[in-house]
Amino acid sequence: MTFTRWLKSGRAVWLGRLRESALLLAGSLLTAIAINVFYVPVKLTMGGVSGIVSIIYQLTGQGEFLSFGLMMIILNIPLVLLGWRMVSLRFVWRSTIGTLAYSVLIDLTAPMMTGWFIRYMDRPLAGGSPDPLIFCIFGGILYGVGLGLIFRGGFTTGGTDILAIIIKRRLKILSIGQFLMILDALIVFASAIAYRNAESPGILMAMYSFIAMFLTSKSMDIVLEGFDYCRAAYIISDHSAAISERILKQLNRGVTSLSGTGMYTGKAKDVLLCVLSRKQVPEIKEIVSEIDPDAFVIVVEAREVLGEGFGNQLPF
Repeated sequence: MTFTRWLKSGRAVWLGRLRESALLLAGSLLTAIAINVFYVPVKLTMGGVSGIVSIIYQLTGQGEFLSFGLMMIILNIPLVLLGWRMVSLRFVWRSTIGTLAYSVLIDLTAPMMTGWFIRYMDRPLAGGSPDPLIFCIFGGILYGVGLGLIFRGGFTTGGTDILAIIIKRRLKILSIGQFLMILDALIVFASAIAYRNAESPGILMAMYSFIAMFLTSKSMDIVLEGFDYCRAAYIISDHSAAISERILKQLNRGVTSLSGTGMYTGKAKDVLLCVLSRKQVPEIKEIVSEIDPDAFVIVVEAREVLGEGFGNQLPF
């Protein structure tokens, strides 16, 4: 490898690390704002270790015993050690860095955010208290965007992610996603019991927390995958050549012919596969309808497409 190529390679590595660090810091800041401004003041609960910490934090006087971030670090230590032994060093290292950045920024921003909340948001609305629904909507979205940025940087916030991987290796009947969903639900139900004597009914805040968790999940999907998913069209027709020619010329999209067999008739069939944008779906339907009204068409979401003509977003 020449010196110039080595220099370019090293520069690309450092730029990549700088981008990852920027995403981690931006995501950690957004999650810190969500927790300090929207979650903690009205006793909303998130999933994972953060949810467990949130319950303990509320029950111990909101920082009189330990700060939110410090409790996050303490509860993650045994999980990180367990993951180091049973998962992989790289995954645990990334989880450790993500957890530290996430926890430190929560504690650093807490005093400022608490004062900001008291000054601008903790005011009665229409003669009552601030509506928790507003907090769960904005908090859930902001928290999801923050976590999405952390994940895009290649980091995690540790905790139950490590536990889920370990449990999946031992317990084959549950996927990682199913385990995390069950665990998050149990944590939110636990908050309903823990806050049963609070000013706002615990079961009501648990229901708001489920709404926030749903919005967090959707916000993460948008950050990780984008707003506008691609579409994949499968076309089964006896006029596949004419249809593919129109698609290539009119839509400027590539088409792949797959070999298929109609199991009822036993006849060989060409199955056309075309990946396109959402806006082009009506056009491809019109093309197929004009050439072969009896064609069988399936249009499905393609969550992520990479390759020629497609990057992170479709070229509209």
